[in-house]
Amino acid sequence: MDKGDMMPIKTLTFGDSLAGLLVDGVEGTPYVVATLTYSETRGVRLEVPYIHHSDQEQFANAEKWFETGAPPKNLMFITHGGVIYLFGCRYSGHSMNFGHGHAAGFITPDEVVLANRDGDLTEDLKVSEFTSELDALFEWTRFRAVHHERETNEEGRVNKVTITAESMEGVSWTQGEAEMKLNTSWSTSDSSPGFQITEWVALQSTFPTPRPMKEHLSEQRKLASLLKLAFGQPIYFRRHKIRDDLFADTALNGRTLGKSFHEAISHRTFRDFSQPKPERKKFRQPVFYLAQVGGEGLERWGLNYEPWKRFIEPAVSVLSRPGTVLENLVVNASMSLEAAGSLLGHISGEEETHNGSGYPTTATYVLRAILSLDIDWQRLSESPTALARAISKNYNTIKHFDRGVFPDPIETYFVSEFAMTIVRLVATNLVDPTGQLVRDYATSSSFDELVEMCRRHDRFVGPNGAFINYPS
Repeated sequence: MDKGDMMPIKTLTFGDSLAGLLVDGVEGTPYVVATLTYSETRGVRLEVPYIHHSDQEQFANAEKWFETGAPPKNLMFITHGGVIYLFGCRYSGHSMNFGHGHAAGFITPDEVVLANRDGDLTEDLKVSEFTSELDALFEWTRFRAVHHERETNEEGRVNKVTITAESMEGVSWTQGEAEMKLNTSWSTSDSSPGFQITEWVALQSTFPTPRPMKEHLSEQRKLASLLKLAFGQPIYFRRHKIRDDLFADTALNGRTLGKSFHEAISHRTFRDFSQPKPERKKFRQPVFYLAQVGGEGLERWGLNYEPWKRFIEPAVSVLSRPGTVLENLVVNASMSLEAAGSLLGHISGEEETHNGSGYPTTATYVLRAILSLDIDWQRLSESPTALARAISKNYNTIKHFDRGVFPDPIETYFVSEFAMTIVRLVATNLVDPTGQLVRDYATSSSFDELVEMCRRHDRFVGPNGAFINYPS
């Protein structure tokens, strides 16, 4: 079969169901009938019907795949609308009707690319360029691809508007072996009524040599984690595209036309795509914007990520789950603070939180994180030590079954807010070690709102870490 005669499918949408043929790339092997489905719960999945214990050659391949639980690693799916490539295919079960011999097997691919691919089908998927769209990138970068110019008449009325749409490269930085970029892009569509221009910001990773998609995702998740901490909100991947020499565009006559980006789906992120898009107002007040840290700050974050992973990931994990119960927020944020305290090391003044044997306690690790920020907590707590003890007490009471009943939910709410704020600010210092961004946040309206909530609920952290009435 001439691949040049097949056009790639441009996109897949949840709910799609396509009938087609599977090709395993082995010379002389019959094609296998299959149905490809794409759902929010399972992602891309293949259903392959066959006859159990049939003597017909056309079913021999499918029966072997599912009886051994070992389908081909990579497959090409040909349907009426075009061709789809599936990589990292895994056995996902099979069922059969013993009375009639009818059977169906299921295959789940790790990665899907909506493009023609040159080369041996059995080769692993590796790409040199990988681009993603994420929540909040547009708001955080403040990059724009579309610009307006207005012309007015003598009466001051607008009589002409010129709209310019231009893709631009915004910021780039090095992250390990990857070159990372944030770019603006745009597209047009005819809508009723009128003509619509859509603009967005994309995150791109490029390696010197092609790499598996999971390596690209690993680097891109580092920025996604930073965004979650900057906004204190879930951040989801919304789309992936790849570009590589093996996925070059070709004309019907087989002539190469160049390289463009093609849609890709990863089993690691497809559930992100179905998450409701958050309201834009949730992205109005990050701790900092891209312009305040630039490429240097992002490079610094990439360098700090692995050493500080045990600090970053517990907090990021709980921020990734909207509607998480308060106790889980406290536990994960406190785990991050314990890790931060261990990484920061001894800080002058921590001794009063040591135990009777002179060893650090949970409160010690939390205090180290608080003191590293060097900001004023007097509107929330009697002292940094009191705040550390309040977080430690709440965390340990939740964590240990022998501490009695769970803490007061209102107090747990405030501890979760305090602890996550501290985590987010410690993360900010990893990007900006001068501490200026943290100091700016401590005088911001976001910090004022936290103080005001304490006032409204008449809660203040007293000397020993217990909550007391807010001082008049």
